Amino acid sequence: MRVLLVHGFLAPGALFWPLAKRLRTLGHLAEIFAYPSHRHDLDTHARELIERIRSLDTAVAVVAHSVGGLVLHRAVALAPDLPLARRIFVATPHRGCRMGRRARLSPIARFIPDAGKATAYGCEPSSHGAPTGILFGTRDLLVRPDEADLPGADARLGLPYGHNELVLRPSTAHALGRFLAHGLSFEDEDRLRDAVGRLS
Repeated sequence: MRVLLVHGFLAPGALFWPLAKRLRTLGHLAEIFAYPSHRHDLDTHARELIERIRSLDTAVAVVAHSVGGLVLHRAVALAPDLPLARRIFVATPHRGCRMGRRARLSPIARFIPDAGKATAYGCEPSSHGAPTGILFGTRDLLVRPDEADLPGADARLGLPYGHNELVLRPSTAHALGRFLAHGLSFEDEDRLRDAVGRLS
């Protein structure tokens, strides 16, 4: 399956290199959508994402981490007909997160780019016909599990990792690979938890 990886706020695209390599090993055509998250607003990034998806000329699965998930929501809102085969949100603050609200109230708030400010209250979650899954870290201190939840998701899975650690772990790639291949379910959660110990 063609897979596009979308990073989060202030994270370099290189953060996704290990995940992209693991997904390729599982047979997926994974590539990274890198964008300047430290500049511009969600709409600007969303339009760039729309352009990139349409340039691939095929249905694509999008794996979006953190603010990258907000960019994906905005892209779907702007272009509901996007050819998406799967949508997977990883630690996305769909309706905002406490850490983002704290930062917005701090003295440094005026220096935070618009895309970063979106973490305070999130965005209106988009709906799309593609199977949708969420992954969250049970040890994530930036986006808590309840903040990463998305009502109506077809599958949800918590793994015992922190915010950026989620995209670096082999067990995350394993879970994503299963959802990309089969949709609707990441797989039996008990078996995956057993695998986490072996793959970490």
